[in-house]
Amino acid sequence: MQARRMGERAAVSLARLGGALGLVLGLSLSTAAANDFGAVICSDYIASATVGRLALAAPWSYAPDLQPVYKDAIGVWHEGLVYIVNRAGADNVQVLDPALSFATVRQFSLGPNRGLKHIAFVGDGTAYVSCYDTPELLHIDPVSGAVLHVISTALFADADGRPETSWLVVDGQRLFVVCERLDRNNWYAPVGDSYLLVLDLATRAWIDCDHAQPGVQGILLSASNPYCEPVREGERLLIGCAGNYTVADGGVDVVDLGSLSSLGLEVTEAQLGGDVVDLAAGAGGRRHAVVSSATFATSLKAYTPGGSVSLLHQSNGYHHADIAYDGGFQVFVADRRPGQTGIRVFDAVSGAQLTAAPVATGLPPAFIVLPPPAPVSAPDLVPATLALASPYPNPANPRSRIAFSAPPGSAVELRVVDLRGRLVRRAQVTAGASGHGTWEFDGLDAAGRPVASGVLSVVATGGGGYAARSLTLVR
Repeated sequence: MQARRMGERAAVSLARLGGALGLVLGLSLSTAAANDFGAVICSDYIASATVGRLALAAPWSYAPDLQPVYKDAIGVWHEGLVYIVNRAGADNVQVLDPALSFATVRQFSLGPNRGLKHIAFVGDGTAYVSCYDTPELLHIDPVSGAVLHVISTALFADADGRPETSWLVVDGQRLFVVCERLDRNNWYAPVGDSYLLVLDLATRAWIDCDHAQPGVQGILLSASNPYCEPVREGERLLIGCAGNYTVADGGVDVVDLGSLSSLGLEVTEAQLGGDVVDLAAGAGGRRHAVVSSATFATSLKAYTPGGSVSLLHQSNGYHHADIAYDGGFQVFVADRRPGQTGIRVFDAVSGAQLTAAPVATGLPPAFIVLPPPAPVSAPDLVPATLALASPYPNPANPRSRIAFSAPPGSAVELRVVDLRGRLVRRAQVTAGASGHGTWEFDGLDAAGRPVASGVLSVVATGGGGYAARSLTLVR
C-alpha cells in the first residue's frame, strides 16, 4: 500500500512550540521551554521502536532506548506527559512520563483494527482520536482510556467505505479533522477530492461548510491527499497536500478558520520540485518542507509564500522522516540515511545547519515530539546561559531594541544577517551585573547605509549559548 508505506514517517505537531528561552526586560512576560529536552521515536518499522531523550540546546545530546513503543507510532506532549499513539497493528495509547525517563505510566487499547492515527486534547480534559481504517472518530477519557462516544465519519467516505481520517487540530469549540479520501482498491491513490472536516465540540455534530451543496460538507481543499499534519499560523491552517505521488499536482493549502474555506495553494509542488510530504513552520514567515522527488529522494527545503524556494539538505533516498520547529530558532530533522542516521538541527531563519553531523540516535529516528512552552516571569529568573528576547518594536521602522540575558559579565556578539546569511551589522555587548544587556539596531548596515525592507535574523553567540530571533524591517 503506497500511502501506508509513505506513511511510515511522522509529521510534526502544529501546536508544539518550545525552544530557546526568551527573556524580556522589565515586567513583561516571556516563554521558556517547559523542558530542556524533547522526545524522539526511533524505529526500524519492522520489529523495534523506542523513545529516547533529545537535549534541545547545543550540543544536542541524545539518550537512546529509554522506552519501547510500537514500530509505527507518533507522539503528542500534553500537560507534562507524552501520549504515544501506537498505530495500525497495535491500536493503543501508551502514556509516558518524561520526568521518569519516559517510563510508561499507563496504556490502554481502543479496539482492534481501527488504525489509530492521531490524538488531540480539548479543554474539558477529554481527547479525540482519529481512525484511519474505520469510518469513526473516538471521543475518549485519556486517563481511564474509556471510549465516551463514537462519532461516525461514514458520510465523508469514498467508494471503499472509509474516509481515511488522520490529523486533528483543536480550535476553541471546534475540532478540525483531516480527511484524505484514498482508494484502497487502487494502491491508496487519491479519489480526487479531500476535505478538512469540522466538528462542533459542544454538540459533537459535524458543521456544514458548504451550504450550496446538499448534505453536510467539509472544507474542500485545493489539492488532494493532505498528507502533512496541519501547521497553525494565526487564524489559518497550512496543510501540505501530496496529491498523486510523482505528479506535480499538490502543494501547501491555506485554510481560513473564520470563513471555513480554502484560500488556495500558497506554494505548488511544481515550485517545490516534488511531492510535499512534511511541513513545519519557521521564523520570519518562512516554512520548511520535506519534498520527495520523482525517484522518492527527499530533501529539506525552505520557502516564503510568494517568494523563493531554497534547498537546505539533500538525500539520495526517502530518508527525511520528520521535521519539527521549536518556535524559536531551531528546526529539527529526523534523518534516516544509512551511515548518517540521527537528528540534524537547522537555523530556522538563515537555514544554516547548526549540527556538524547528525546527533546519533541508534535506531533511525521516525518522529520528533517537542514540549510546549511554559510562561515565566523574567524578574524571577537568574540567567545561566544565553537567551535572546524578541526585538522590540517588531516590525521595526527602522529602529529596534535587542535585549538578551546571559551570565553576568559575559561578552555577547550580536549579528544581524539577511535571509541568505550575509552579515549586515555586528555589535559586541557585555551582560551587566543583573545578567541583562541591550543593543539598539538603527536600521543601518556596517557602512552606514539604510538596510532595505525585509526579514532579517538577529543572531547572538557567547555567554554559553547560541540564540536567534527574526526581525522584520519596514520603511
